[in-house]
Amino acid sequence: MAERGSLISPAPKAHPEARGQPKAASRIATYFRRAIVTGNLRPGDRLLSERELGEQFSVSRPTLREAMRLLETESLIEISRGQHGGAKVKSLDVSVTARQVGMFLQHEGTTLADVYQARAFLEPPAAGLLAASPSRAAVDELRQNVVKAKQALEQDDANTLAAALSEFSEILVERAGNNTLSLMCRLLRDIVRRQQKHITVSTYSRKGVEKMHWLNIRAREKAIELIESGKSEEAEQFWRLHLVEAAKISLSAYQANMPIDVLEEPEPELDPTTVR
Repeated sequence: MAERGSLISPAPKAHPEARGQPKAASRIATYFRRAIVTGNLRPGDRLLSERELGEQFSVSRPTLREAMRLLETESLIEISRGQHGGAKVKSLDVSVTARQVGMFLQHEGTTLADVYQARAFLEPPAAGLLAASPSRAAVDELRQNVVKAKQALEQDDANTLAAALSEFSEILVERAGNNTLSLMCRLLRDIVRRQQKHITVSTYSRKGVEKMHWLNIRAREKAIELIESGKSEEAEQFWRLHLVEAAKISLSAYQANMPIDVLEEPEPELDPTTVR
């Protein structure tokens, strides 16, 4: 992959009065951040060597390394060590932001009921937008998802069922064609998926839960019919009503006031003497 660090507009020289490491490093990070988000640097592109970048920006190696560290913590680049190492541009990953949002919500004690309420505000307009200009590809993708959910339910596969139920919403929003709405929903996606999986698996054997899942599938089939027919307002209203009612049923069988948990990894055992 070609090195593109010298192919974009000339790098700004660090001002003599701005040679302090934090400020200069921040300016360099901003320069590369802009190059990445505007497409001048693309995923897979390698930056120039430390020596070359240091000369280009007229800064020391510690300052340059601090700038690279800032970009690395934002998941904009990845740095490998060794003879053929260096900094390489990564694809933008919304899951990094979603995880931070999830941790913030968890820190604030956000409940499952709160998340489901937000979902009921965000998703229905997507159904309306998709119905206003339905595409055969989108309808086919939604139908395939419903088939997957049916098969999972018939095979008693709770994990696959939970994933399919969540994927339906993902398809619905992604196909709606509104980037801002899509991003907002994607920030909640991992949270909703994790909790939905937990709820589905934890309550799967309870009486009446199978009926609830079939009702969820029937609702998706109805939503597809409205979307395919181009009934925008009806599709939006129907999906909003479904999400509200589904949340009531799901949370009545679970713990509506339980704070969300976005931390999947097992927690390490702490030495009491190290905790104050």
